[in-house]
Amino acid sequence: MTGVTRCAACDRHDLVPFADLGEIPVRCGVHWASRSEALASPLGRMRLGHCPGCGYVRNLAFDPTVLVYDATMDTNLHHSPAFQVFSAELVKHLAERYPLRGGTVLDVGCGQGEFLRELCRVAGGRGFGYDAMYAGPVGPDPSGAVFHASHAPLDDDTPPFDLVTSRHWFEHLTDPYGFLVRLRELAGDRRVYGYLEVPDAGYDLATAGWEVIYPHVSYFDGYSLCRIVERAGWRVEATGRLFSGMFRFVEISVNVTGPRAGAREAAGAADRDRHLASIAGFADRHAAERDRWRDTIDRLVAGGDRPVLWGAGSRGVQFLHLADPDRRLAAVVDVNPRKWGRFLPVTGHEVTAPETLAGLGTRAVIITNPAYRTEIDAALRRLGVYAELLVA
Repeated sequence: MTGVTRCAACDRHDLVPFADLGEIPVRCGVHWASRSEALASPLGRMRLGHCPGCGYVRNLAFDPTVLVYDATMDTNLHHSPAFQVFSAELVKHLAERYPLRGGTVLDVGCGQGEFLRELCRVAGGRGFGYDAMYAGPVGPDPSGAVFHASHAPLDDDTPPFDLVTSRHWFEHLTDPYGFLVRLRELAGDRRVYGYLEVPDAGYDLATAGWEVIYPHVSYFDGYSLCRIVERAGWRVEATGRLFSGMFRFVEISVNVTGPRAGAREAAGAADRDRHLASIAGFADRHAAERDRWRDTIDRLVAGGDRPVLWGAGSRGVQFLHLADPDRRLAAVVDVNPRKWGRFLPVTGHEVTAPETLAGLGTRAVIITNPAYRTEIDAALRRLGVYAELLVA
C-alpha cells in the first residue's frame, strides 16, 4: 500500500475515509482468453478517503504492486464514432489555441496513439508518445510522432516540448503532484503549455460510481484539479467539463505572462461544496444503486426478458461485478473487435459483437455511460433491435 494519508492536491489536510467498497476487479482493462482465467483475475480493496478542504479523493488501500500495465490491457475508446468526433474536436481546439506548428508535443499515456497522430497532422508538429499499454509499432510514425511502449521516463533525455498532454492517465499515478513538479522542472524557463483530462469526480461521486475503479488512484473535481496544478507551479489557463460532463479538463502553462489565454471556468467554493456533499452521500448511494440494479436484472429475467449490457469498458466491468456477479444478463456487447470472444475479469462475462443482438429478442439494453446513448440507440435501430435503453 502507498500509505498516503495527506492530500496530494492542497497538502493542507489529512484524508478522511468515507466509503469502503470492499474488493473490486484490479485489471479491469484486461479481456481474458478463457473464462477460467477471467474468474481467477485479481481483486483489490477500494477504501476511499477525501480531503475536507479541497475535495480531493484517493483510494487509501491502493497497492501499486498488484496492478500491471502492458499491451494486454485495452482501454481504447476510439472505436466509438461519438468519441472519435469528440477527440477530433479537441485536436482542432488545441491546434488553434496553441503555437504548435513546428513544435513538439509530449503525450504521457498516449493509449494507442490516435490522438497524438491526429494532433501532429493537424498542428504541423512532431510528438513523442509513451504508454505501457501501447500495442502498435514503436518508433517513428508517418504522422510525425514517435511511439514508445513504456511509461514516460521523464528524465534528462526527455526531448524539449512545447505542449504536454495527458488524457486519462493522471488519475492512475501514485504521485500525481510529483508528476506535475517533474514536468515543471523539465519545462525549465521555456514557455510551455499543458492539457490534462481525467474522469470528472464531480460526476462519478454524485452518481452510482461505476467509474470508481481500482486503477484510478485519485479522483479530481475542478477545484482539486486546479489546486494540485497550481501547487506544482503551473498556471491554470482554463478548466471545464467535456463529453456530457463525464470528463474534466484543465489547460495549464508556465512562463506565460499577461491575460489568460481563455476564460477560466470558476472551479470555486460553490463547486467544491457540491462535490463535498456528493462525497458525504456516496457510500449509501453506491450501495443503493448496486442493490437496485441487481433487483432490476432479476425482475427483467423473471419477466421473460433477455437483458443485455452494451459496453465492456471499465465502467461495464465494475457494473457487472456489483450488479450481475452470477451472469444473469443474456449478453455483453462492445464495439471494440479486440474484445470479441474474450472474457471480463472476475465475473467471466463473454464479450460479443453488437450484431449478436439481432434476433436475441432483448427488450432492455443497459448502458453505463450516457454520453453514448444516442450512438447506441442508432446502432440498435440499424440492427433491427427495438429495446428500451436503461442508463445505469
